[in-house]
Amino acid sequence: MQVLIKTCSRICPQERVHLSELSALSEATAAVFIPRKQWFVVGDRDGNIKVCSDETMQQVKTFSAHSRPIYSLDVHPSEPYVLSVSLDDGTVKMWNWDMDWECVRTFDVATRVVKFNPKDADYFACVTFNGVKSLLINLLRSNLSKGFCHCVLHQSPGSDGLKFSFGSSEVRCLDYLSRGDDLYLITGDDDGSVEIWDWQSRSCLKTLKEHTAKVYTICAHPDLPLFITGSFDGTVCLWNSFTFE
Repeated sequence: MQVLIKTCSRICPQERVHLSELSALSEATAAVFIPRKQWFVVGDRDGNIKVCSDETMQQVKTFSAHSRPIYSLDVHPSEPYVLSVSLDDGTVKMWNWDMDWECVRTFDVATRVVKFNPKDADYFACVTFNGVKSLLINLLRSNLSKGFCHCVLHQSPGSDGLKFSFGSSEVRCLDYLSRGDDLYLITGDDDGSVEIWDWQSRSCLKTLKEHTAKVYTICAHPDLPLFITGSFDGTVCLWNSFTFE
């Protein structure tokens, strides 16, 4: 298996690397970097996860995570946790790499995508068939040391009175956007619209109408005031996160 690694950096020019370590994977469906460990994590269509060094390309760990395809992965900003999502088996799982990638939480929720809250990473947001929910990961060190693997879902405080109202269009993807002390949620919908939500009030501040088909991916830049959206219409839009233009 060959993967073409492309970069605009002068330090690391484009190169083609033979990743035999990834040959055990079927079709790759999700990937994420863990910069502080110099790893990348790949999920595949068969529900497997493979962890590799992004310096040596050597395998760190491979394991079966889900019984069905993995749709999404996300990394906790400070703790040794990775969330994996399988919409088809109806679970989100949390893995602890300090415990040799043991599953320390299983959430019974059908979702396509998860994102840790950058302002309060004890919670993550996920897209469900009933809209967007914010769920508590329940970071209890005593329970983690005992290897508890199942938990009851807890919505974030006040969420019962602060519902997201998405109308008739189904949400496909999301990401958080931070501006100083303010937190926003960006959602991409089936009708091609991108909506900007105030996290505190759960109110829609603006609807962006550039795409003409399902919006399937959103990514906010970690440092610059930018975010990108990608759609089934074949377009990718780069947005200013201050003006939303």
